[in-house]
Amino acid sequence: MKVIVGGCSVSDYTGADVERVYGEILAEKIGADYIHHGAGCGSNYRIWRVITKMVMNNEIDKDDIVLIQYTNVNRQEFWSANIANENYRFDEHKKIEIREQKYNGDIIRWKLDAHTWHKTYDEEQKFFKLKQDFFTSSEFDEEKFEYNHFLFHNLMMSRNIKVAYFVPDGDGGGQMGNYSGNNIHLFNKNGEIHITNSMSFEYPGAYLGDPGHFNQRGHEYVARLLEKFIKKKQWI
Repeated sequence: MKVIVGGCSVSDYTGADVERVYGEILAEKIGADYIHHGAGCGSNYRIWRVITKMVMNNEIDKDDIVLIQYTNVNRQEFWSANIANENYRFDEHKKIEIREQKYNGDIIRWKLDAHTWHKTYDEEQKFFKLKQDFFTSSEFDEEKFEYNHFLFHNLMMSRNIKVAYFVPDGDGGGQMGNYSGNNIHLFNKNGEIHITNSMSFEYPGAYLGDPGHFNQRGHEYVARLLEKFIKKKQWI
């Protein structure tokens, strides 16, 4: 049995104190192997790409548990002919890969305002700025998200794969809810199972390393929440 997590930096080793993420902790609790596909600055398109590839390769079966943590719908990934060296491939803590070397280049990750910090190559920075100013529509991004999710979810159902969608909410001035919470109506059409955590009922802020990410205590809390959910669903 495997626990497979797809997500953005919310599900990744984000923050100086985070040594173990919720998916890793959960897998240990229920005696499963862990497959990590959380990615700093990651997009829903990356989630669909890597998880669908696993399904195509028969690397996921009905005994496994897939947890999807969707992120902002406008995020994208692009291929670049530039290959960054290791100094530019990881975050400041050297824990999170922010660009992936593939196909004789790098797959680079884009989100709003990425041009303000993504400065490794001039042409990438200019491209990111143009993408934001002239080639981004929230309404179109929501439309694309809705039908791509429909295809993804029905693929998982056709293979009898246990999948649930984890939607953070609660503290952080609403920041955590921005990670798919504002778009939950777009992926609630086919009887999807949603897991929504609330970080505000006890010690506001205690589970957050910053307004948009969990600290180590937060990852441990989410793992307990998910373990309770999985046992209630009798998935193990």
